[in-house]
Amino acid sequence: MLAIAVAAISAWTGHSAHHARESKFMLLYVGADDCAPCRAWRNGERPAFLASPEFARVIYREIDAPHLESLMNDQNWPEDIRDYRSRIRQSDGVPLWLVISDHAVVEQQFGTAAWRDRILPRIRAHLR
Repeated sequence: MLAIAVAAISAWTGHSAHHARESKFMLLYVGADDCAPCRAWRNGERPAFLASPEFARVIYREIDAPHLESLMNDQNWPEDIRDYRSRIRQSDGVPLWLVISDHAVVEQQFGTAAWRDRILPRIRAHLR
């Protein structure tokens, strides 16, 4: 009985350590309801990503403002990720993605083509 308990605890601890390491990897999506490219991504590529094996291995957060004009407002940003707003330049468009590893932004791109060309490949490379 003790051996079973030790094996169970070891297995659980190993899984937790693995999950904790991966949980420091986050994808942050920033978009708005009145943004046509954002809607196109949310209705097109987003569902496939949400069903993918990659999605299961990252922390995924969304900032989905009702209007582009209110995108940077506090009410659209949960307090725990507001610091990432400082990374967004006025010249950045949406949809915008920030790939974050250990709290550092390792990739930041905007536009629907950036999802396929830069963001998704970066996620896959990190998870290998």
